[in-house]
Amino acid sequence: MADTAVDVIVQIGGEDVLAGHLWSHRRRATESATFSYTTEYLGRQDAYELDPVLPLSPGSQQTPAEHPIFAAFSDCAPDRWGRRLVNRTEGRRVKREGGAERSFGEIDYLLGVRDDLRQGALRFRHPKTAIFLAEETAGVPHLIDLPTLLNASERLEHEDVGDADLRTLLRGGSSLGGARPKAHVLDQSGRVAIAKFPSPANDEWDVIRWEGIALTLARDAGISVPPFALHIIDGKAVLIVDRFDRRGARRVGYVSAMTMLEATDGDEGSYLDIADVIERQSASAGEDLRQLWRRIAFSILISNTDDHLRNHGFLRTSTAGWSLCPAFDLNPDPRPGPKYLSTAIDYNTTAASIATLMEVASAFRLSPDDARTVLRDVMAAMSRWRAAAHDAGLSHAATEQMTLAFEHDQTDVAREIVDQF
Repeated sequence: MADTAVDVIVQIGGEDVLAGHLWSHRRRATESATFSYTTEYLGRQDAYELDPVLPLSPGSQQTPAEHPIFAAFSDCAPDRWGRRLVNRTEGRRVKREGGAERSFGEIDYLLGVRDDLRQGALRFRHPKTAIFLAEETAGVPHLIDLPTLLNASERLEHEDVGDADLRTLLRGGSSLGGARPKAHVLDQSGRVAIAKFPSPANDEWDVIRWEGIALTLARDAGISVPPFALHIIDGKAVLIVDRFDRRGARRVGYVSAMTMLEATDGDEGSYLDIADVIERQSASAGEDLRQLWRRIAFSILISNTDDHLRNHGFLRTSTAGWSLCPAFDLNPDPRPGPKYLSTAIDYNTTAASIATLMEVASAFRLSPDDARTVLRDVMAAMSRWRAAAHDAGLSHAATEQMTLAFEHDQTDVAREIVDQF
């Protein structure tokens, strides 16, 4: 197969800057990439490494072994939900027109995302025509389109999706990661937001409504979260969450913690490794470290075990460095039994343990008393979980179903620590 070449643009302070050139190499079952910075970019005072494996130096740089694309570029490519839409659309095309189904490489998914909705500050441009990939003339759906989007996502879940449904979902969803149904929408002020839908084929409880409740409790606990709102459509909850990588029309650089740690999908990672990144990269390291410790405490106490490395990230909000981005994808899990986090609290322990969290507090610039104060704040917010469920419109039975997520042995441990303070 022929190589694919694209210009890589990074938006800095609202200015589109040609950062370098990317070449994708596909050879039958293998795929790799080469990148080089432009001399002009390397000469800028506000230039920064686009990826930890791409130091600011001249010459060509290769992807690490068995990596088809650089991780920072993969962060702005679609994940499971977006790829599902792309693959399903291709399957429908073959069924309609005949011929062989196209094989998609990582570069195809990356460049197929509509440019205006691409995550972060990276953009990709055809080197000869200077046309951005992929420009889209169809508008982003509005809040008024939520019923249509919700119904289309449900039909896709039930394998009953039509061409019109796929076109509707692709307009706002091909750039999105995660496995759950979602789409971009424009809110009342015209800002781009993400609409998260229920998954009737997989949900054992009202996942969307409980995510909204978790965001409410997190905000009350002093955790930075993006603006959000719950909408009820035909009795079903849809969660609208603002894009935190946008400042009006300006794009803000974003990379996942997985990229920062040079990890891959499935790697466990450690919060201590993330803390080390913050120490090296953040202009507000103390604040970010304390914020991260608070989030770990919150995840333990709401039984959020979906805290894998893709669900933590960093924003390039200034030339001073990378800052911890707002918390997202907070999902309480009420299933019985011991809970294990997806990211280790220390270098070895994934067990959801307040004791282990207290032991590593100093690595997050917290004294024992500071840690107890943070834990008290989180516990105070957590104590209102039933009231928050009621405010979200959940029944008594639905609320009781979630009891084990909020009331468990680690809640008792945290309460004892706070009561002794």
